[in-house]
Amino acid sequence: MGSSMDNRAPQFDTSQPGIRQLQSWIRQRTPLALQLVEGTTLNGIPRWVDADYIGLEPESGGELILVNRGAIALLRPLT
Repeated sequence: MGSSMDNRAPQFDTSQPGIRQLQSWIRQRTPLALQLVEGTTLNGIPRWVDADYIGLEPESGGELILVNRGAIALLRPLT
């Protein structure tokens, strides 16, 4: 039988330089290009990040897109 720790999300380590950079892009509302592992590219403004997902506001407006962080191959600013 597993412990209750088995169901917890991985820790969100804000001391990591990549997380700090992403948080800076969120604060500055920097447009980003996210290339997914399967080849699709998404463009938009990051709204928030947690241990599993990035909330991306599409450039064209509309509903927020939730992108699993493990599905991202490349993340770069468009500015």
